[in-house]
Amino acid sequence: MALIDFKCKDCGEKFDEIVTLSSRDNVVCPKCGSKKISQIFEGKCSFGGSVKTSGGGSCGGSCGGCSGCH
Repeated sequence: MALIDFKCKDCGEKFDEIVTLSSRDNVVCPKCGSKKISQIFEGKCSFGGSVKTSGGGSCGGSCGGCSGCH
């Protein structure tokens, strides 16, 4: 099981959900009930900054090339 951050593509709600790998595709938005959600990836930059990415999971250089992005 893992605690995963999600964002609803319909209403923009951000929420956490404890899911198993097999149940991740069944998560719905708690605000509007939509199944159109995406996983939000967040990490810490090794330079002390905060890195937020969505989708592919790379920081895109927004933190100056840190190694802590995922």
